[in-house]
Amino acid sequence: MEMMKVETIAKEIIKPSSTTPNDLRTLQLSIYDHILPPVYTVAFLFYTKDELISPEHSSNKLKTSLSETLTKFYPLAGRINGVTIDCNDEGAIFVDAHVNSCPISDVLRSPDFKAIQQLLPLDVIDNPYEAANTWPMLLVKATYFSCGGMAIGICISHKIADAASISTFIRSWAAMARGEGKSVAGPEFAAANFYPPANPFFKLPVDKHANKISRITKRFVFGASKLEELRTKAANADVVARPTRVESVTALLWKAFVAAASSNTNTSDTKVLIMPSNLRPKIPSLLPERLIGNVMFSSAVLSVSGEEEVKIEQAVRDLRQKKEDLGVVIQDEGGSTSSMMGSKLANLMLSNYSMMSYETHQPYALSSWCKLPLYEASFGWGSPVWVAGNVAPTLENVTMLIDSKDGQGIEALVTLPEENMMSFEQNPELLAFASVNPSVMV
Repeated sequence: MEMMKVETIAKEIIKPSSTTPNDLRTLQLSIYDHILPPVYTVAFLFYTKDELISPEHSSNKLKTSLSETLTKFYPLAGRINGVTIDCNDEGAIFVDAHVNSCPISDVLRSPDFKAIQQLLPLDVIDNPYEAANTWPMLLVKATYFSCGGMAIGICISHKIADAASISTFIRSWAAMARGEGKSVAGPEFAAANFYPPANPFFKLPVDKHANKISRITKRFVFGASKLEELRTKAANADVVARPTRVESVTALLWKAFVAAASSNTNTSDTKVLIMPSNLRPKIPSLLPERLIGNVMFSSAVLSVSGEEEVKIEQAVRDLRQKKEDLGVVIQDEGGSTSSMMGSKLANLMLSNYSMMSYETHQPYALSSWCKLPLYEASFGWGSPVWVAGNVAPTLENVTMLIDSKDGQGIEALVTLPEENMMSFEQNPELLAFASVNPSVMV
């Protein structure tokens, strides 16, 4: 593939179409929001248009509908101020760009994640790693290909948005662009009514080696038929007769992570898999689907010490046990208020994390975006042909799982240190079930 070159056409500040009322001008962040690293939650949406719609028309529709959407999602037009967001209508950044030399089909034939970072608007920030407290909450880049295709790169500060939040925002924005905004329930910004409010003096340990290691992101696709084979292999008749797609893929990836790390790094480290779990569907009586924020429970769900070998069936059993343990904690609090439940879960999370350190533990994070309706994001020119998710700037040892367009397969976007990736992508057991970066079917 010829190297894609993206050229910026224009940059604009998009403000809400209506002024935010004074009583909504300050939004408290929760303790969970506060402890997250200074990164953006990112979504890439790719479209191939059946009929050529001019970039000017598309851009105008996107910006007008974004302005209207920001009236509902008003904190996204604000700025972080310590442990709060000033909902001051300062605005979101919108970048128009175009690609002349490379049709979108070339990009989708074998997506290069280093190249498609150009489809994000991060170049408008001088130093992303040091500007966390002054970042705009929302950045958007619409890139137009000469063939008529289009990519939308969306960055929302992780301080206010988990994967479910960015999905809610995209769904609302797309509905607004189609003229159906009134049919979508408004978002709720009340995550700090669940988890305790952020304390500015509380900080988790920081990995001193972060951002100093060369890392690489690659895509591994588990097709529907291979997933069925994997689910059969991962089954444990005594405990988990029918593991889910995500459980099976997670267990296999975990085994491959450990094998790759053991061949390249200090094997005395305890390796831990941290897996955030969306709490909204688990406690629907307390947490509405449209709640925006980091409404997750995050804990180490798997761990191995030294040169211990991972068995997929055992990993699936342990994953299921952690899921059931969380269910017990939630069920035991049937009469709890939202804040009581949030405080209990926050204390449980923080006590778990307090037992780990970067000196003795090697963390891996895996986030599942499966079942989020991102492929329904039609702005008026059809649904996306491909959706990808990540965080930006990229972090080491982070994996995103997302549904394939058919809803049956799973795509894993894996970021590892370069030396570990060389070993990981050659793992024979992984390659028995996953294809390495196949063409996106459009």
